[in-house]
Amino acid sequence: MTVLSGLIVLIVAGFGATTAQLIADGSCIIIMDGDQVIHERKPGQVWAHYLFMVTKDKEYDDQRWILQRTCDDYYKLKNKHSNRYMIIGSLGNMITDAKAGRDMDAFKFVPVEKDLYDIVNNKNKHPSRNWNNSYLKWSSSQQKFTIKKCT
Repeated sequence: MTVLSGLIVLIVAGFGATTAQLIADGSCIIIMDGDQVIHERKPGQVWAHYLFMVTKDKEYDDQRWILQRTCDDYYKLKNKHSNRYMIIGSLGNMITDAKAGRDMDAFKFVPVEKDLYDIVNNKNKHPSRNWNNSYLKWSSSQQKFTIKKCT
């Protein structure tokens, strides 16, 4: 029984260490839903600076997010390509902006299942995929995204 208890403690500690390394200040991550990845539309594109889900082919900087810890395990997400922050837009869409000054623009990564996280702010708003046209909006219900380190 003692050996089994020790093994369980090691497994749980290992999961915590993996999470801590993945979700940490300065970490570079990509956020996926199946074979789709969150990316920021570039200036000159329709709906510039809005966040959309696109099929992940090759990894580009507009799909990479740098975590900047604010407090209590909340992070601002800074796009590696544009240096703009993921924020909740006024019309329910997820967009990027040059600054993320509001408390509600910091997000917490809550483990849901192995490799799956719910991303939520302090107002219980979660990035959520709009299945009709793949833009990102916010939702009040839990979502599941795969979080991976940038390559």
